[in-house]
Amino acid sequence: MRKFVVVFTILLQSCLFGAGLVEQEITDKYWLTANNTLDEMSIWYFPGEHQSKLIVEQTVFEVGHNDNFIIAKSHPKDSVNGLNKNVTYYHIIEVARASKSVPLSLEQFEFKKKELQVSEKLEFTKVFHELK
Repeated sequence: MRKFVVVFTILLQSCLFGAGLVEQEITDKYWLTANNTLDEMSIWYFPGEHQSKLIVEQTVFEVGHNDNFIIAKSHPKDSVNGLNKNVTYYHIIEVARASKSVPLSLEQFEFKKKELQVSEKLEFTKVFHELK
């Protein structure tokens, strides 16, 4: 129910106030979105009309992808302390699975890349320097 309320609120705001601040396609069904401010940047999966799933919570600041994987970096953000640029999380999203990403340390990220056989050529290509 909570996810429905969040998605409904985002959709309602988009309808009332126009498109979000950032809406960039990563792949066919994955999008970077930030509705009001850049520090809301997150990754969403849209499998069909009226359906969405939060994959990486705010604040995403770097993304790369190929046909099989999306990689991302994010900083944690909460309502009490705001954006914490001193902490960086890493994410690997298997495009075919569309499951919520678990934040990883750099060491865990490198291990998971090898485990999943993510190409060494996959790099972070979209960078939001103001969030870095």
